[in-house]
Amino acid sequence: MRQPRPTIRVYGWTLAALLCLVAPASTQQPTFKVSVNVVDVDVTVKDAQGNFVSGLTADDFEVFEDGKPQTIQTFSYIELPQQARTSVAFGGQTVPNDVRSNRDVESGRVYIIVLDDLNVAPLRTAIVRRRARDFIEQHFGARDLAAVVVTSGRKDAAQEFTNDPALLLRAIDNFFGQRLQPAEMERLDNYYQNQLLAGLNDTVNRDSDPQQSTTVLNPITRNQSFDPSNLERGQRAVGVLNTIESLSEFLEGVRGRRKALLWFSEGVDYPMADVFGSQSGSEILQATRNAINAAARANVNVYALDPRGLLGMTTDLIDSMKSGAPDSMGTDPSKMVGTPHSGTQALLSEMRLTQDSLRALADGTGGFAAVDTNSFADAYSRIIDANSRYYLLGYTPPAHPRDGRFHRIEVKVKRPGLVATARRGYPSSSGATREERRIEALNRWARDRRNGGANDTSVELRAALNSAVQQPGLTLSVHAAPFRSSAKDASVALTVELDGAPLEFAAQPNGLLADTLEVSFFALNDDARAQRGTRAALNLAVRPETYQRIKALGVRLNSRTALAPGRYQLRVGARNPAGGKTGTVFYDVEVPDYTKEPLMMSGLLVSAIETAATAVLTPQRDPMAEKLLGAPATSRRAFDRSETIAWMTELYDNSGPKQVKRIDVSARLVDEAGRDAFVSRDLLANGEGGVPKWQTFGYTGRIPLKDVPPGRYLLRVEALDRSAESRQPAAAQTVITVR
Repeated sequence: MRQPRPTIRVYGWTLAALLCLVAPASTQQPTFKVSVNVVDVDVTVKDAQGNFVSGLTADDFEVFEDGKPQTIQTFSYIELPQQARTSVAFGGQTVPNDVRSNRDVESGRVYIIVLDDLNVAPLRTAIVRRRARDFIEQHFGARDLAAVVVTSGRKDAAQEFTNDPALLLRAIDNFFGQRLQPAEMERLDNYYQNQLLAGLNDTVNRDSDPQQSTTVLNPITRNQSFDPSNLERGQRAVGVLNTIESLSEFLEGVRGRRKALLWFSEGVDYPMADVFGSQSGSEILQATRNAINAAARANVNVYALDPRGLLGMTTDLIDSMKSGAPDSMGTDPSKMVGTPHSGTQALLSEMRLTQDSLRALADGTGGFAAVDTNSFADAYSRIIDANSRYYLLGYTPPAHPRDGRFHRIEVKVKRPGLVATARRGYPSSSGATREERRIEALNRWARDRRNGGANDTSVELRAALNSAVQQPGLTLSVHAAPFRSSAKDASVALTVELDGAPLEFAAQPNGLLADTLEVSFFALNDDARAQRGTRAALNLAVRPETYQRIKALGVRLNSRTALAPGRYQLRVGARNPAGGKTGTVFYDVEVPDYTKEPLMMSGLLVSAIETAATAVLTPQRDPMAEKLLGAPATSRRAFDRSETIAWMTELYDNSGPKQVKRIDVSARLVDEAGRDAFVSRDLLANGEGGVPKWQTFGYTGRIPLKDVPPGRYLLRVEALDRSAESRQPAAAQTVITVR
């Protein structure tokens, strides 16, 4: 029987407390940004058979703005490989990757999935979930990034930009449609109600002429002329359009590639063209223009996806038909007095109106609307193709007055028989430059939703941390593992490893080589609010042999941050002032409430001992974890057979002080066929035989890899309380590769 080791207590550590601060040097150019004075135009070229045409040069294109030729100043051909996502499964269960990196982030597509719960009927909730899941499961590439947004602002159905499909699917599964009943269905309901209440109407005869009579409607029928939901429809429409505008503004800072906004919606349930006859019409039209203009400025293509299927087969229409809706009922208030109102035709007209709103926004932004279809397969293929292969042209626009006027762009191909498709144009500024709008959008986003980075984080690194997507200038790999703290909050162990090749060291008179690094991180909670950030600047002055190690192995930082239980996105960034490069990694982590269950387990830390991996320069260390591991924790998950890996986790016993526990603990290295390559088992006695009762137990082990065949393995640690009724083990796991 194995006796427990001493209790482990974890405390927060900060980078700034260890190393002195360094003033920033040069300014880093944000990733994807060509020039704030250049208009980006992405172009798709196809032949007469509809096939994409590659191999063109800048000389093959002509660009016109408002009919006047422009000089092409930047040109590139973009072809993003459609790499299939390779999931790791053990025992039939997919195991997510617990390490995140910004390596090759530029080779992926960028999507925002907007689930318009304000304009999707509750009965079509399952359809939207299924079709959105289809996109992620079948078309989301290994290097793509996506975010999920719901127009009502619900947090449980939203997800920040991530490469993890499991997180996107979890947000999609929380979607629920909240659309109001269509206005025409309300009128139809009122018609039937009026028929039922007709007996309550009064008939008044005129004293002067007994043959003449007047019908006095009952109070309920009289009050139906007021539609209380009319105002809410207008407010919802404006809110949805403002959401699309804000998302486009936020993406304006992501330059140099296309951005696709997938809008799952039944359209705006409001007569947008009826400016004078509706209370909010003019406001909705202005919101529509603002959304289209913002998307045009940011080069965002909106793809509207209508879940209602083939025209005429909607649940609203079926519901009206099976109830025997008459061809004419009451009168149509939009026409001459006494004109009959057709319920069935009105529903079809209303559906076409909402479809028109989808087309208007999609066509105006260079996308398309998928309506009257029961399958999105073709639409998804078109979206993937449009965002995978295209030409990117840039030109300096003429000087324009800040009047908000829309300037049309036309792209032509000089070779005969080829057709170019590009965005229609962009609006000129109406009071602020594009860079000013981008900064204002970033500041507004930070003000409303986050305040990323410590107060002394440089402007350049703070902007990168608050960007929509990860930045690839410096390559980082990040691992995060939550542990229970002595306080109410948890302590998240953070391992950050930087590629040393891009660092630019300068020779010093004393023979040393010097460079500086700025490192900053913070967490966004489930409400997208920033938690307190941590920042440090590392003064690296090293000998030539250490310099060679840094170039080959990089730099490692082991830190801790305190977080309350909940879902977070850790935003980790590093900046090299001398080289002007910045890199960021976004890491989604769920911090458990470690008092919730009788027996719980922390995250899992991994290291390699007695190998060259221990030679990685680690200026920031986690001494408690390192003491148990025998080396600093690493984010590396590929090891040679000559190495010995070490792992550590913590067990938390939340039972009473007098309750004796007997806990089976095991560590296994399992290959993809389910075979054990390594197994260790222990029995922990807590409070038995005079052993003091413990609440936190540090469980560690080592696995020599010399006898483990090369391949991919699941390292899984489990703890099972023998007295527990559920017999569900607490567990922590990671996937490693043996070379």
